[in-house]
Amino acid sequence: MNPVIIRYQRLKKPKHKPKGDLAMKNVRTFIIIFLTLLKLTIMACAPRDYADTIYKNGNIYTMDENNPVVTAIAIKGDRIIYAGDDEKVFEYATGETLVIDLEGMTVLPGLTDSHIHFNRVGEGILSAPLDVYWLPVDELLKIIEEAVAKAEPGEWILARGYNDAIWGIRPHRQLLDEVSPDNPVVLRRYCGHNLFVNSKALEVAGITDDTACPDAGAIVRDEAGVATGVLVSAAGELVTKHIPPAPELTYEEQLEVLALGSRTVLAAGITTVHDATASDKETFKLRKDAYEKGYLKVRVMDAVDHETALKMGKPETALFDNRYSVRWVKMFVDGSLGGRGAAMLEEYTDMPGHKGALRELGQDEEKFAEKVAELLDMGFATRTHSIGDKGNRVTLNAFEKAMEMTGKNPAEARLIVEHAQVLHPDDIKRFGNSEIIASMQPIHAIEDMLFVEDRIGYERAKYSYVWRSLLDSKAVITAGSDYSVSPFNPFYGMHAAVTRQDRNNNPQGGWFPEQAITRKEALEAYTASPAYVEFSEDIKGSITKGKLADFIVIDRDYFEIPAEEIHEIQVLKTVLGGKTVFKNRFPR
Repeated sequence: MNPVIIRYQRLKKPKHKPKGDLAMKNVRTFIIIFLTLLKLTIMACAPRDYADTIYKNGNIYTMDENNPVVTAIAIKGDRIIYAGDDEKVFEYATGETLVIDLEGMTVLPGLTDSHIHFNRVGEGILSAPLDVYWLPVDELLKIIEEAVAKAEPGEWILARGYNDAIWGIRPHRQLLDEVSPDNPVVLRRYCGHNLFVNSKALEVAGITDDTACPDAGAIVRDEAGVATGVLVSAAGELVTKHIPPAPELTYEEQLEVLALGSRTVLAAGITTVHDATASDKETFKLRKDAYEKGYLKVRVMDAVDHETALKMGKPETALFDNRYSVRWVKMFVDGSLGGRGAAMLEEYTDMPGHKGALRELGQDEEKFAEKVAELLDMGFATRTHSIGDKGNRVTLNAFEKAMEMTGKNPAEARLIVEHAQVLHPDDIKRFGNSEIIASMQPIHAIEDMLFVEDRIGYERAKYSYVWRSLLDSKAVITAGSDYSVSPFNPFYGMHAAVTRQDRNNNPQGGWFPEQAITRKEALEAYTASPAYVEFSEDIKGSITKGKLADFIVIDRDYFEIPAEEIHEIQVLKTVLGGKTVFKNRFPR
């Protein structure tokens, strides 16, 4: 760009010497003109921030309140330097700029799964475990029978994903005994908190009809007092401790698990994952190595257990160009609702006398609060699994006390309740009043609607998965999948959030439809809200100048298609830090 050339003309001597005031005025005018021209010269000669890549001719929803819909984006390095119209974007172009025509396709900010067990994505691909996810009972038993036929005598048969809510009968060990009388069988419920085992597994574990239930767990018995083979929460450990350990993956295999997981979630449009597994320092070492060697590309925000946090001393954040952070501590106060392990204020409707159970953490609110406060002082935020109305109340109490103890305000603390599924109506507004974050999984509602009213009755079901009520209380909701409990496709979650229906669009009108949220609110739960949760709102969550260039191109207009089609949306391209990391070569 040519500089502006300024020519100066010598002032002529006036015929008549002006008076003092007039002379000074002329001098001041000259100085102002000179400085203005000098400023323009400097600005004209200053180098412009030119783009490496320009995307034009798009239907781009930015999630930026001040600039909600644009047609073009300019990117330099891993940052957005312009979001606006097709004409002005070319002010950022040079002969070296790559220009990509979006041909009118819809663009959204990169999505975040705010609750995922990330390693299970790659492990499920690499190790191909026995999968009985949501199978009818007859199909499940057939798979177990086939596995037994191939197994050695006494070999354990392990599987995950059963959902007794779709069977029409209650699980009883006799079902498994018929297909596996001699091999111990252990099925883990899709929620992850219950086991269903056969008589051989109970025998190996030494569990009889008279065995006492452990703390925070239950050995479910039938009307005759016979152990059914269903083990709730901590009771499952009585069996699992007898299962021979699986062969350890080699270091290279562990790296490949991360690579497979990274590629898979990026293909789903997920550019950031919040790993809800309480990891340890060995996990961090492995993941750092994976980033350095190029196995990991997706942004991972990690959680640790309390002991590991104490050893670390402080969080580690924004590593590998803002791709890896460790700043959360994962805790548990109860189990799952489907498995009747969630801690309830009143007994379960379909199991009189049983209220679930608080884990050790939730049994002393003062100690719970002290732990959270200690972590806050170290810089760690806490994410606590809380599903039942009693579990949620205990967690809210502890979080509020911890902020009082530390003097930290909610924006400094950013404490997170994981799941927040069943709430007492008196506790809903506390999320907004105390600015405590609800990390929720919309897809759980349309899965759990099959049994929620059986478990806790209609009245309490009304206060379950209450997204609308929480948002109206001014709470922040951040959304995820809880994979491998549920599929991690984020558009399944958005569909559930907007319609309160399953992917067959049942029930008609939605399940408790008054708790549905808008499309914008659902998208915020996968973009701006998780960015706030991870203290990254200045660099993530929207397509805005100065933020990371994370976005996705999809095959239809999220805001204009019929709501019942949201779950059908396909990702055509995923861009992470300005680089294309996934391109769909076989769209429908």
